[in-house]
Amino acid sequence: MRGCLFRRRGAQYSIIRHGVETVDSNDPAQAWKHLLRQLGRGRECPLFLTGALPKGIFFRFDSIELPPRARREALEMELSQRILTIPENHRLQFYAGAADAEGNVPVNVYVIPGSSLEHPAAMLTQAGGRADEFLYPLLAWRAGDPPVDLARLDPEFGFADGEWRPSPQNPDYGPWIRRFQSEFKLPVEGDFRVEDYFECLLAARLVVQPGFRQAERGLRLLPDQMRPRRYRNQLRITALLVILLAAVYIWSAAGGIRENYLAHRAAVAERDRIKRENTTLTSKLKASEKEQRELARVVNLKAGEPEVIEKLAMLTELLPSNAMVSSLRWSESSVDLMIQSEAENLDLPSLLRRVPYWKVGQLQQRRMGDTVTMITLKLVPNEEAEK
Repeated sequence: MRGCLFRRRGAQYSIIRHGVETVDSNDPAQAWKHLLRQLGRGRECPLFLTGALPKGIFFRFDSIELPPRARREALEMELSQRILTIPENHRLQFYAGAADAEGNVPVNVYVIPGSSLEHPAAMLTQAGGRADEFLYPLLAWRAGDPPVDLARLDPEFGFADGEWRPSPQNPDYGPWIRRFQSEFKLPVEGDFRVEDYFECLLAARLVVQPGFRQAERGLRLLPDQMRPRRYRNQLRITALLVILLAAVYIWSAAGGIRENYLAHRAAVAERDRIKRENTTLTSKLKASEKEQRELARVVNLKAGEPEVIEKLAMLTELLPSNAMVSSLRWSESSVDLMIQSEAENLDLPSLLRRVPYWKVGQLQQRRMGDTVTMITLKLVPNEEAEK
């Protein structure tokens, strides 16, 4: 087992630790534990497995530009033309490169039976760890790359120019060493050799691609039970934070609404109080104005006439015996009389000419039934007679 720990420093990733562990057939999980402990990765550091799974099949073909979900559906239909026998309960992963000048998109595909994951699942379970993903090394191969010979995974065949060909006895890693030196910062001291960690470097080359996150859905090969729970915990923490933020927002909004409601109630109460005071003051003002007018009228009244009784007595003496004064109202400017009479032809104007103090201002007669005549008489002072 071989492993490398990468850390990003500036624009490049550098290998800060690497190690090799021999697998004991009696306790293979022990090598996993030792290697992970030797690399010293933390819980938040992603862990990618690489290698070859039993009965795995790799091929490469050209496709059109499609989203990951539609490309996976298209691959399911393409498998029958690319593979003689489709593995039972198969699982696949794919990585699409950049489109060429003609619009063709090269796609690397790795297909395995579902049973091939039993061994790595058992190793991870016994080692007490989980992995983010399994990446087949050739998924990182691109057009123009040197030939790839994976002696530890497939000693008989290598991959070159998009096709499988017999692997040479002594593969040349020189072109890949120069390519990896331009893509990573390799250790210059120690016993590090590119050919010893060739598969790890190929998988890391795929992970550091700018489009890896967008293509990660198409690379999902491991079931959820083998993945780390930190993403799930992060989702739970994120959901909890969202709920807390929503609760804080609702609490602050409710507090603001309550303050606005209390302020509104206080403003309404103050408005009603001012309205009541305004109504009370208006009533008092009207009463005061009325009293002022009455006082002014009283102040402006004349002292009166001491002979008014005699004048009224003279008026009543002129009325015939069949006429009765039912109402009399006297003011400074007039004397209003209401007279009832049984006479049919009562000539009041001729009778009133004998009174020198008043003259007729208004006279109305109205017959009430067959016997009674109602007379409304208004007398005004005769200023010429007074002079």
